[in-house]
Amino acid sequence: MRKLKFIAGVALLAVALLYTTLPGLDAEAIQSPDATVYVPVRVFDSKNVPITNLKQEHFQLMEENKDQKVTFFSAPGEPMTLGVVLGLSASGPVKTAGGKDRVSVDILNAVERVREANGSGPANLDQLPLDSDGMYSLVAKNITALAQNGSRRKALVVVSDGMIPSGARSDAMQLPKNLIETARLAPFPVYFLFTVTSLPEPALTEGSSYAVGYSMDQIATATGGQTLVGQIENNLGATATGLRDKLKGQYILGFTSTNAVKDGKWRKLAVKVTPPDTQTKVKVDAKARYFVAKAD
Repeated sequence: MRKLKFIAGVALLAVALLYTTLPGLDAEAIQSPDATVYVPVRVFDSKNVPITNLKQEHFQLMEENKDQKVTFFSAPGEPMTLGVVLGLSASGPVKTAGGKDRVSVDILNAVERVREANGSGPANLDQLPLDSDGMYSLVAKNITALAQNGSRRKALVVVSDGMIPSGARSDAMQLPKNLIETARLAPFPVYFLFTVTSLPEPALTEGSSYAVGYSMDQIATATGGQTLVGQIENNLGATATGLRDKLKGQYILGFTSTNAVKDGKWRKLAVKVTPPDTQTKVKVDAKARYFVAKAD
């Protein structure tokens, strides 16, 4: 009996220690090498139909209400570099790796739909083993790899049930602060596709069984991305399709700020569109801010 208690105690200690050394990011490795800021933009007409035929001269970009010169322009439909990370917990709806049940198939179909946004064949997929504790490390690895990729039109999508591994205790989970804070410097957005079994979706809170999802939501917000919720065997496929179309339908504007001060602060962005005469009323959905690293 003593031996069993000792083994159980060691197992719990191992789970607790698992999250005491959390992966981080190297700020220099993920920043744009030429200080260019990239701003994803979508434009819609009065009926919410995407407008995809605009030119660079139709856009005006401002930082803190000061005009900035657009030095890079990419139109919707141009090839992009997309990374996709898939990580699921055995505490979630998928219980067996490699299963062909309807839940597993629906999630995998959603992943394939997102990968279609790449434009030149399916996007790279980096999948964790079921119930792995390596989600933060894998996301950090993919952010770094994508940041160092020469493409300037890119994004990362994380598909997950947001749950901690089945053997982990929620009170042992730590927030990967370095990963979240440094991700603010990534020159591309991270999107979190949160797969759920029912709606309304569970709350993503720190220190809960959905702590992984909470961290992914924080990373998405920090990078100018978004968390999207898809219900398995309901609207997950439609949500994945919407994300695919959103990525394919974005304009990407690039600029180098006229404010060269490295102050470690957020800066507000605004994009105005002056469309051709045939399209008089438009709605603009653009990245609202970006973070500037503080000088050493």
